[in-house]
Amino acid sequence: SFREFGDLHRTWSIERRPDGLDVHFAVGPYIYDIMGQVLFGGSWTTSDIGQRIMANHKYLIKWINTWMFWPFPPYFLSKYREFIATKKEWRQLCEQLLEERKANMPAKWEKDDSALTLLLTSKDETGKPFFTRELAISTMCGFLNGAYDTTHATLYWATFNLARYPHVQEKLRRELQSALGSRTECSLDELRSFEYLDAFMKESMRFSPTVPVNQRVNYEEDITIGGWTIPKGTNVNVPMRKTFQSPEYFGHDALQFRPERFLADDPIHQTARKMLTAFGGYTRLCIGEVFAKGEFKAYIISLVQRYNITFVNPDTVSSQAYVEAGVNQPKHKALFRFAPVDSVEEVDAA
Repeated sequence: SFREFGDLHRTWSIERRPDGLDVHFAVGPYIYDIMGQVLFGGSWTTSDIGQRIMANHKYLIKWINTWMFWPFPPYFLSKYREFIATKKEWRQLCEQLLEERKANMPAKWEKDDSALTLLLTSKDETGKPFFTRELAISTMCGFLNGAYDTTHATLYWATFNLARYPHVQEKLRRELQSALGSRTECSLDELRSFEYLDAFMKESMRFSPTVPVNQRVNYEEDITIGGWTIPKGTNVNVPMRKTFQSPEYFGHDALQFRPERFLADDPIHQTARKMLTAFGGYTRLCIGEVFAKGEFKAYIISLVQRYNITFVNPDTVSSQAYVEAGVNQPKHKALFRFAPVDSVEEVDAA
């Protein structure tokens, strides 16, 4: 992630982008390529099939809100038929990628541990393939859904919060520079050691939640919570922003952006850490949590070590979001300026 984000961030300086940069637009393809390298062993944007999968995926994300709430499939509408055809092609392309990997397995991918290979080689307790053909395709589509637009939105809102709260940005930069000097990359152990970076990540996800609701089903039995009876089998949607702004869990200043709420070890701060469920929890914990956190921190280190981040039009920026494919995306995308900080040590990307 450091190398990919470094290649990206080198192009963001105010000298190259004097009129500002649409980060939401710029960062998308890089997230897809990082996801491709880790999950499937290759960059999407450098292959024809990868580009087609990405294009179809982005089309489905754009149009899912239009069609998902219809009480019946409106096949009489041409745009709906186009949506269904794109979804079918997307799955077919994912299947093609699996078949190509399977055909080349002995020669090239036998010792590979990417998700694509594991979908083909994983066995159950009897030694039979764990994934059927349909399950492997659906799981691959699930990986793509879970690792792209959620991360896309999260990194945009993190950049937004860095620009909106310059004192937080400066405090974060001081922590990074005290350990890294002018370096824009670090080891895994160093990545884990940055307490304020971790607190900023938590606060950004609390203050600007990536998803609007946490969805659960009461599978076991009728239960009563706060005087309300929830029958067995009921779908329960918990509004994330409402939960994350609760003074009971996050303090009297829950409506303020303050990463320090996650740093101390007293009961109030312990409660804040426990109640931040941006990645779910327990048996429903996001399978990509560790990867996503590492990706987030690599992005922030690469960015903050290089630039001072500001808004082009600070008086008109908006934090208003709209829900697209189950993710809180910016309704009005801000433009950012990136002024280089002194003495950055660039690492040769070659």
